[in-house]
Amino acid sequence: MRRLLVLACAVIFLEVTFFAVLTPLLPVYRRELGLSEGEAGILAGSFAAGTLVMALPAGWFASRFGPRKAVIIGLVGVGIFSTIFGFAERIELLDASRFFQGAAGAFMWAGAISWVVSAAPRERRGQVMGTVIAAAVVGELMGAPIGALAYQVGTEIIFSLVLVASAILIVWAMTIPPVAEVAGQPVRDAIAVVRRAQLGKTLVVLAGPSAAFGLVVVLGPLRLDDLGATPWMIAAAFVTGSLTEAIVGPIIGRVSDRVGRKIPYLFGLLVMAVAIAILGLFQPLALILVSVVLIAFGAGLAFTPATALITDLATSAGLNQGYASGGANVGWAGGQMIGAFGGGLLAGAYGYLLPALLTVVVLGLTALVARRTEEPRPGSLSEAGGIV
Repeated sequence: MRRLLVLACAVIFLEVTFFAVLTPLLPVYRRELGLSEGEAGILAGSFAAGTLVMALPAGWFASRFGPRKAVIIGLVGVGIFSTIFGFAERIELLDASRFFQGAAGAFMWAGAISWVVSAAPRERRGQVMGTVIAAAVVGELMGAPIGALAYQVGTEIIFSLVLVASAILIVWAMTIPPVAEVAGQPVRDAIAVVRRAQLGKTLVVLAGPSAAFGLVVVLGPLRLDDLGATPWMIAAAFVTGSLTEAIVGPIIGRVSDRVGRKIPYLFGLLVMAVAIAILGLFQPLALILVSVVLIAFGAGLAFTPATALITDLATSAGLNQGYASGGANVGWAGGQMIGAFGGGLLAGAYGYLLPALLTVVVLGLTALVARRTEEPRPGSLSEAGGIV
């Protein structure tokens, strides 16, 4: 189990690192290619769009052919398309390669999450998910400075290294046997299970904070750039936020195992809402830097319980974790895409305040949905059998 958890963390770390690497580069591409805020939002959201399109197919693939094969397919794709992105000089190719990076990332997430969740004891899933989410956050932590480094030494060198890292992880994955209890599940059966369970609500619970984070990935760097921040300052803000999130994730996972998923999740939404309001309302550079860190802290409180809740509901309903991981990717990627695309377009037309306030409203509505979502009883998790 330990080797598998380390592999899953490494896979998620790689995927998120080169999702977050664009953060300090986005203002650079805006200047060099003459992009509008809307076009910058499309570039930032293309990764999430690819994940959204492939989320359910990747979940089906992980269920039908096994999580390990899904991980390997994803690693091949992210290695190839990251290298293409590094050499691209036209916005069309940048958008397309980011889209296919995200599509490959859907396989990495579906495979890694369903693999490790299927192997983990049910009473420790919150802690395990917190560890994996922490790896994702460390990827965010590394992504921003790597992006700033790519600005200095060249994107060709930095993004080509993803291909090398992917090859190493593929070899590693081949040394770990698939978990014995993972079984396939027909699509028709999975659809019937989803209709009986509350998974639709739970995807909204994940999509809300994802939309907020997608907004910040676009508006944060652009707003900081407008206020005179350098790429390294932008990277430092997101690094500090990611470090905070990495510390919070595993702790909140253990807390949610004891007190339930809702309480830490709702508190995380509140922190994110306050921080996003600050981002839209105020001008001082120092205050905007603080808001970025607060948003990451709130995300750390919200994402781990939301993701663990999806695995809990899938287990209690008898849904294969491959489909559950694909569904989680739909919630995450859909939220990210809406936040990035919508935030960029609205900021270009109306400034930063309107998209920030609309996002606060979205977080409030998401909190209402979360409060109406019932958590499965501990007994239903221990008694749920069959497909996991």
